[in-house]
Amino acid sequence: MTITNPRKVFWPDEGYTKSDLIDYYDSVSPWLLPYLRDRPLVLTRYPDGIKGKSFFQKDAPEWIPSWIRTARIHSHDVGRDIDYFVVDDRESLRYVVNLGTIPLHLWSSRRQSLDHPDWLVLDLDPKGAPFTDVVKVARALHRILEELALPSYVKTSGATGLHILLPLGARYDYDVTRTFARLLAVMGVEAEPAISTIARPLRSRGGKVYIDFGQNGQGQTIVAPFSVRPLPGAPVSCPLRWEEVTATLDPSRFTITTAPARFQKLGDPLAPVLTGWIDVAATLRKLERRSAPDR
Repeated sequence: MTITNPRKVFWPDEGYTKSDLIDYYDSVSPWLLPYLRDRPLVLTRYPDGIKGKSFFQKDAPEWIPSWIRTARIHSHDVGRDIDYFVVDDRESLRYVVNLGTIPLHLWSSRRQSLDHPDWLVLDLDPKGAPFTDVVKVARALHRILEELALPSYVKTSGATGLHILLPLGARYDYDVTRTFARLLAVMGVEAEPAISTIARPLRSRGGKVYIDFGQNGQGQTIVAPFSVRPLPGAPVSCPLRWEEVTATLDPSRFTITTAPARFQKLGDPLAPVLTGWIDVAATLRKLERRSAPDR
């Protein structure tokens, strides 16, 4: 595939070009592609770089090459079918990035099981709260999940937050997933009430970290692991080990120039989220026993 305008500058302050962006995605494709395969994708395109105009793209245009895979899915929100891009291989990845795509947002379910997500996500969104508070809330949630014997994995959003993912193995539908995610979010707020909230309106958050459980719905997306963000420095959404989630964690140090060496050395600590699963019913029974009054 021919790269168009490879020398076009996408990050003016750093001088990073479109070619640098494609090279980055090419280098991380062994770890990124397992998340993308057979999964509807939403592009955010920046044809003139991060300081130019941008637009979301769900629908693949009619003129794409025949070898690019798409998935036609009906959207009840807009009342029509949408032809989503599906990126299964390195050449398809290079193609969508060549369109000027910087971040890749993906569904949590795959094409063959659209109503059964592969993971549950808790999105810790600071919106003005210090990042140290995000870390405190993440660690509190991790303690809760460990006490419940639930495996969890964490990544930076690539911006100011953290994403905590639990593996589901496509065993539960979105209604069950969202309800369970809300329960976990409430438990997180109970553990750190002074710095966390589940209040969605910004004006109601009071400077607290928002534990967003609302991304657990069909058609909702999160930024893909390893995805680049259209921000100064070209940061990426970086999978982490839980022991790295400390007060000294600085998400901005994971960039298109620094992250590939890390991935080569450490691999992907988030990868088990694609193969594992949790037992929601057993966890609810455990919580019921804990809350039941002594007889």
